[in-house]
Amino acid sequence: MVGALSNLGAAFALVQLDDKASLYRGFTILKLPRKKPYVVRYQITRGSDYLGLDFALSEACKTIDEILNHAK
Repeated sequence: MVGALSNLGAAFALVQLDDKASLYRGFTILKLPRKKPYVVRYQITRGSDYLGLDFALSEACKTIDEILNHAK
């Protein structure tokens, strides 16, 4: 499944690899198992670099956009 997210008018593809992993702009977003207090978390990585956790897939994509925008 491929979804599209926009960032300042530009569209980037979110590629769903399986029910737990997605790719977005060269980053891997993994859906982690629920732990107390039973919230879903999304882990952001690129290669072997761990970049953080978010509580929604859309927030993980926004975090990646911010990382790439700050790198410019």
